[in-house]
Formats: sequence, structure tokens, C-alpha cells
Amino acid sequence: MKEKKRSGAVRFFAGCMAILLVCSVLIWGFQSDWGRVEIKRIYLTGEDGSTISSLIYIPENATDETPAPVVVIFHGRSNHAHSNDTWSMELARRGYVVLSPDLQGGGESDPTIDRGSQAISVAAYANTLSYVQQDSINLIGYSAGCATVLETYRAMPDIVNSICEVFGPFMVSMAGGIEDVDTNISIIKATADQYDYSFIGDPDACAVAVAEAAGLAEVESGVDYDRNGSIFRYSVVSGALHQTGNISGQAIEAIISYETTVSEAPVTLDISDTAWFPQQIFSGIACVTMMFLLASIINLLMQNEFFASAANPVPVKAPRKGAKAWAIDFLFALIIPALIFVHVSAYVIKWTGTGTVWSKFITSANLNGIMGWLLVVAAIGVVRMVLKANRRKKEGNPMHLSEYALGGPDETKINWTKPAKGLLIGLIAVVFVFTWLWLIEGFAGINYQVWNLSTYLKISPMRIVRAIPYVLIIFTVMFIGNMNQRVLPSTGNERRDMWIAVAVNTCMTASALFVLLLLQYGGSLLVGTGQTIIPQIDIYGTGTNTSSGSLDFAFGYCYMMGGTTGVVTYIYRKYGNIWVGVIPAAIFAGLVTLSGFTVIN
Repeated sequence: MKEKKRSGAVRFFAGCMAILLVCSVLIWGFQSDWGRVEIKRIYLTGEDGSTISSLIYIPENATDETPAPVVVIFHGRSNHAHSNDTWSMELARRGYVVLSPDLQGGGESDPTIDRGSQAISVAAYANTLSYVQQDSINLIGYSAGCATVLETYRAMPDIVNSICEVFGPFMVSMAGGIEDVDTNISIIKATADQYDYSFIGDPDACAVAVAEAAGLAEVESGVDYDRNGSIFRYSVVSGALHQTGNISGQAIEAIISYETTVSEAPVTLDISDTAWFPQQIFSGIACVTMMFLLASIINLLMQNEFFASAANPVPVKAPRKGAKAWAIDFLFALIIPALIFVHVSAYVIKWTGTGTVWSKFITSANLNGIMGWLLVVAAIGVVRMVLKANRRKKEGNPMHLSEYALGGPDETKINWTKPAKGLLIGLIAVVFVFTWLWLIEGFAGINYQVWNLSTYLKISPMRIVRAIPYVLIIFTVMFIGNMNQRVLPSTGNERRDMWIAVAVNTCMTASALFVLLLLQYGGSLLVGTGQTIIPQIDIYGTGTNTSSGSLDFAFGYCYMMGGTTGVVTYIYRKYGNIWVGVIPAAIFAGLVTLSGFTVIN
């Protein structure tokens, strides 16, 4: 039996690695145009002495003899270089050299407060490359990157051939307009962009504002206007939110159309000839597989005698069933968390904002909103646990450690070697994952990045230190949430029961955020003006309700918290211990899936 379990654990791990290997090859193939584009990471030193990390895409047509046009892409807030992989790969497939830097702490760059200085340094470096067309840089910005583009242009107007502001009418307005910009300009707008709606108004109001900023009587989508001898283009794309620029087919085609107009592409491809969609599909498969990989690593290590001693007999609990049980679960897992999210997260952002004592320890404002909400939800869970424990005590049947999966049926005190082994398992798992991520980027120039759902990046010592408070918060939330796991009625098939439990707990954990996001952004798409369904909160007293804060950055948390809960459920069902599931899952979530976020306020 022991040998059978060990061979099963090996097969599980090997299967995960095989899927990741296949996905990695395919992602590399689509992203590099099957080897015709070299993707690598470079490190520059900024004027302030900070390290600036950047991806660079070099197509085979770019040589000293045949220099290629160059594009520099600046990502948005709480993004990083890989966030714009879809744009970078499509431009590189058409022969453009592309630089996509990590800015202001995103990805692997230092968390300098001077984002503009970093961007200027990268653009200046791009202009020194012998295989690019000199003094003819094309700048692209997304969201906050739109302001970065204007700052970079103003620092070096003589060497900029064009600027492209993606989903940025509101940001162009906030960055001082474009009256002084004397080069080719494109502004791309999503009809359902909530930031444009908050700062400017509906699409018609945005068109008027853009025309006024450009000094034109009016603008129509997709039409090129002569503006002081340069091209001005305003493109409106439908079916896209502010957050979906990198997976909007219309936005990507608008970028390609404009860039090939202002700077002829060395490689001629039809505008619809794109590879970003399958690249994103296989990135998504890889991201889901990463959660299974974590479970498989824990399972594999638990076959070792040293770690196996951390297991407990799986506790036998009476299953909770019936309408009342489901109603209570939905109340505390979905309804209450959803109702309190916007207000709790908004005020946590305010309390932990720049300049506060908290900002020195938990350093990402939007992350803080989500973490604060999770802690409140966990506190509600503690109250439920206390009430249940008191009721059981009055009934003469007090709770035992085994019922919380914290120890064996005869244990009255926590055996601290078990959480210690859980910690060691977590560290081994994370080191393995980081090594794998280092290998795929080092040799293939890729990572697993699918839209805003998930990001896996290498991590630096600075990011480890910054992530520790979030690891502790996630551990607290997962620990409390999993001590009272719901026990479902048995089907008579242990294996089937395992996967039903994993699926149910995963979905229940992710349900509150999923429903909120579905209402907010699904509703916004249906309305189509940028107006949001859930009322916004003016937490800074600006007089404008600009966004619902953390909800704008919560796409990845359905995946992160739901996925890791599935891992914990799997390990609990096999080994009767939440230590060896919760601790590795919290480390994994805090260090790996949060590493793509900007860890500064």
C-alpha cells in the first residue's frame, strides 16, 4: 500500500511537470514566433542608481545592417513587464524590436518612487542599440503608463517618432494634455472604461474631450487626422474594460494598425494574423497546473518518512447536508463577504495609505484592501468557531484537536514539529517553483501570465521581505477558514469524494469575489459606457468616486485563494492535517502569486 501511494505521488508530480513542459514549449513558440524572435531580460542602472529590469524582444531581421524600428512599452499601475507580453509578441512578430520594462517596483526592478526616471533611462538605452533605427522611438503606454509616455516624450521630444496611449483618455487629461506634443499620436479607448467614465464621462464626452485636447473640431474612431504635419488617430474599441487591454483583440489590432502606419513593419503580416490568443490559453493551462504542482510537491514529500510523521488519521466527521447547511455556508462564504467588501477594502486602503505607520509594513495599497477584507471575513469565522465550541461544551461534547485537523484523536496539545515540517515543505516547494520559473525565463524568456488572473515571476530578496506580512495574513485567513472545513455527504467512492470536496471548497472560497467581479464588470460591459454597477466610494475626499479600490485589482484573488484552498482540501483529505497544507499554500500564495504586483503604495 505504501509503495502504491508513493508511485501514485510520483505520477501526479510527473504529470504536472509534463503539462508544464509542454505548455512552456508552446508558449515560447507562440511568443517567440518559433525562434525567430529572441526574448531576454536585461538590467540597466537608472539615474537615481536603481536597478531597472526590462524584457527585450529582438527579431531576427534586426541587425546592424538592417536596423529595425523600436517600440518601448510602459505598463500600468501594479503591473510589470510581462503584463504586456501579448502586445510585445505581436509587434516583435512583425519585425519590431520591443522593450518592456518593469517600472517602479513591478517585476524585478527596484521600488524607486521615480517611475518616469526609469522610463526615460530605458528609452534612452533603446536609442543606443546598433540594430534599431536611431532617433525614431515609438512609445506605448497602458493606463498609468500613458502618463509615463508623456513624461518620457517631454524629456526627449527630438527622438520620439510616435506615442500610443492605450485606454488612456483620462490619464492623458490628468498628465497635462497633449497640446505640447509634436509627434504622431494615437489614443485608444475602451467603451466600458470605468476610469474614463469617472474622470471624463461617457464615450461621447470622451470624444469631445479628446478632440479638444488635440486641437481638432471633432474626432471619429479610426480616422487619421493631420495635426501639425503629424498623424493623430483616436480609436474606440468595444467589449473591453479598462483592465482587459492586453487580451482585447480589438485593442491589439488597433495597436498593430497604428504602429505599422507610423513606422513601417519589416515583416508584413495581416492585422488579424495574431498568436496571442493560443499563447494566453496555454498560459492559463500552465497557471492552473501550478496549483496542482503545489499539491503534488506536498504529496510527494509526504511519502518521505520524516515528513510522513506529520500526518494524522483523517478525522471522521458527520457530514453537513440539507438546505439549512447550504444556506448557512452561502451566507458566510458568499453573501456577507460580498456585502462588506467594497466598504471594508476602501477604508483599509485609506488607513494603510502612503505616509501612515502601516504603509511601512504592508506596502501595496490595493493589496492591503483585499487583505483587510480577508481578515474581517476570518474574524467572522472565529466568532462562528467560538460559538460552536461553546455550544459543544455545554452539550458535554467539547471540540478536540482532531476535529480541527490540528492533531491526532488522542492529542490534547499541538505537536509543534508538525507545523515546523509544514514550513519546511513550503520552503522546499517554493524553492522548486522559483527554480523552474528561473529556468523558463532564463532559457525561453517567458513566464506564466494570463490576463489579470495570475502571474508567476521570479522573486528578489527585497520582494521576499515585502511579501512576508502578506504571507502571514494569508496564512491566518486560510488557517481559520480551513479549521472548520465543510464535510460533504459521501458518495461511497473515496477518490470521487476527494475531488468533489476540492471543487466545492475552491468554488466557495472564490465565490464572493467572483460574484462581485461578475456584477461589477459584467454589468459594466452590458451598460457599455464605463459606468460601474457597484457604487464607488470617495475615500480620499476628492469629490470624485474614481474606483472601488481593491476590486479593480481583485481578478487574481479568485484564482489565488480558491486554488490554494483546493490544495489545502486535497492535503487535508489525504493526511488529516491542515498544517502541511495551509503553511505551504500561504507561502506559495504570498511569495509566488503576489510577486507580480507592485509592492509599494
